[in-house]
Amino acid sequence: MDPVSGAVIATLTLGSVQGIYRILRGDARRAMLPSMASLPAPVLDKDMKRPRKQLDRSVGLTTSMPASSPGPALEEENEPVDEQEEPVDEQEEPIDDEPQPVELPSAPDIEEADVIGTEVEAEQEDVFAERLGREGAASGEVQVSLIWFNKNDLDLSVVCPSGERISFDNKISNCGGRLDIDMNETGNSEEPVENVFWEKDAPKGRYRVFVEHFEKHDAKDVTEFNILVSVDGNPREFKGQISSGDPPQEVCFFDVE
Repeated sequence: MDPVSGAVIATLTLGSVQGIYRILRGDARRAMLPSMASLPAPVLDKDMKRPRKQLDRSVGLTTSMPASSPGPALEEENEPVDEQEEPVDEQEEPIDDEPQPVELPSAPDIEEADVIGTEVEAEQEDVFAERLGREGAASGEVQVSLIWFNKNDLDLSVVCPSGERISFDNKISNCGGRLDIDMNETGNSEEPVENVFWEKDAPKGRYRVFVEHFEKHDAKDVTEFNILVSVDGNPREFKGQISSGDPPQEVCFFDVE
């Protein structure tokens, strides 16, 4: 036998011997291990179990997606609302912002001797005209205007022949008179003016003119004032003074024939 053939036979014989040895060794180890079928089942401690977490139903569910989880937001299903169209009144009357005349008690009767106004000879028509024009005052066949010279709040009132009083709280009378300028409620002017007028058809009879010191805004207590009365273009001017706390003062009266 040549050397190569002998080496091949020796190698095969050695491999066969090693394989038989490994088989025999494995069977011996299996014989030494107990069978799993013969082992008892493990005993579980029920107290060691973790209780199942209950669902908290008090938490409201939301359809919004977390900010960190991009994705389309769920759309809420809204029930269709049956909208009923309200009938439109096409014939709506325009709103009248003009104050309506109200019935107020007339001024108390005052004797002529109690009238405090003094008629002056030289009328200050230019001063009245400047202030009335500045405020956009109206004029008419009968007009009564008041000016004074500080920030106090004076109020002009005219009692009509019917006994109705025109003043800041009754700016339109039933007989057509109007108070269109009322100033210094907040004491913002040192050149105030107030104005009452009848554009036309002023009722015949006696008119009585009053001034009231409504509120003190100026350091001066005594307030001097002037009143200009115009009937059919004929002016007459009266002057007087009034202090805080005085009752309304009748300054003058005039007749329309």
